[in-house]
Amino acid sequence: MKTVSLCAVLFIFAACKTSPPASSCRYSGVVKDLSGIDGCGLVIEMKDGTTLLPVEFAVPGFTLKAGEAVKFDFMELKDRVSTCMGGRIVRIECIEETK
Repeated sequence: MKTVSLCAVLFIFAACKTSPPASSCRYSGVVKDLSGIDGCGLVIEMKDGTTLLPVEFAVPGFTLKAGEAVKFDFMELKDRVSTCMGGRIVRIECIEETK
């Protein structure tokens, strides 16, 4: 009887669905094309004017497009250097297009 009860409880918990986690994309910005500046390409300009140079993406398959509004989160890569003097070098941890 204990085995049946335990199996029933486990089945109930396994059948429950959890809601997806809230988006961890905390920042907003716009993708800008700075390819006219030596060593630069697509960057993200944050609402406060900070420019980010994304060099790594934790999100496979996402492609930046100039003019695109995005919501994202990042980690600064302080051990990296770039020939583009346009901003902070970052790894994009999450990103999604906004309308």
